[in-house]
Amino acid sequence: MPVHALDFIVKYKWGSVFMKQFLKDQKITYNLMSFTGYKALILFNLLTEGPKSYNEICDYFMNHPYLREKISIDTLRVYINSLKRVGCEVKRFRGEDKESRYVILSHPFELKITPEQMQSIIKIYKSLVKNIDIKELLSLENFFEKIYSYIKNDEFLSNIRKVSMLNGIDIHLLTNLIGCCDKKDQIVITYNSPNSGKKNIELIADKIEINNGKIYLYGIGFEYMQYGSFLVSRIKQINEIKVDKTIPAGINELTVTYELECNPDKFEPSEDEKLIKKEENKVIVEITSSNEFLLRQKFLELGPAGKILAPENFKEDFITCLKDMKAGYYCG
Repeated sequence: MPVHALDFIVKYKWGSVFMKQFLKDQKITYNLMSFTGYKALILFNLLTEGPKSYNEICDYFMNHPYLREKISIDTLRVYINSLKRVGCEVKRFRGEDKESRYVILSHPFELKITPEQMQSIIKIYKSLVKNIDIKELLSLENFFEKIYSYIKNDEFLSNIRKVSMLNGIDIHLLTNLIGCCDKKDQIVITYNSPNSGKKNIELIADKIEINNGKIYLYGIGFEYMQYGSFLVSRIKQINEIKVDKTIPAGINELTVTYELECNPDKFEPSEDEKLIKKEENKVIVEITSSNEFLLRQKFLELGPAGKILAPENFKEDFITCLKDMKAGYYCG
């Protein structure tokens, strides 16, 4: 690391100390000259998160717990020039919305990683995403995005984004869908169906879950009047969030009773399940759904540990499905 870059870090670290001292004593000393360096470091951290407009920078400085001040465009130039002097490449560009934004293209604080370290980071990521919910996934991706800003390695960035569950997903859209689920909104989405192409689907958003490494939106669809799932990567946009909700009529729900071999004390029923009985090495559970396809999918995932008890017609249909699958492997 260049000496001037190290000096930059030392000065601005002490700038934070002096700022705290000022807030405590309310006295200005010559040490407060380091405030300029401290503010430049604040700007550096902000710009490593992504491009920011002048207004976004002002808002950040106004809401900062130590600063709480508005900065002029001339003052902003002083901080940017300070960053440039220590080796940061800062550029201003105009986006699609015609608003100018500042971005850091490179800086002397970049991390260097070996191919072995690269593989370790990817392995850690894959391990972490196995058992987390969608909000935890977004938080984790946020953390990794901060790491990316300090690593200028195109191969690493390409590899980590390939294994990311959010690859090909509009984060802003996903965040809005999560909000709709939290409020159980009735929405109209544009969905790129693999069978019928782009179509508008109206549904009551229920939840977003990760299943087999893919992200799904679950809800009651108005087209078939049943609970279903929609691959988030195929959702193009939210067209409408309806103010007045319509309660779907004519939704036929099916309740299935099944037996599951497991440790009864560790079994936790899902939202649509009800624990009926605990036995020595198994539990008896009821699950209710309006989507028979999702029910069949669930029992396929349970494998031999799960056994359908009732109703008889659903049980027989499932057995027929298994026989057909088996026959497909032995044909010819």
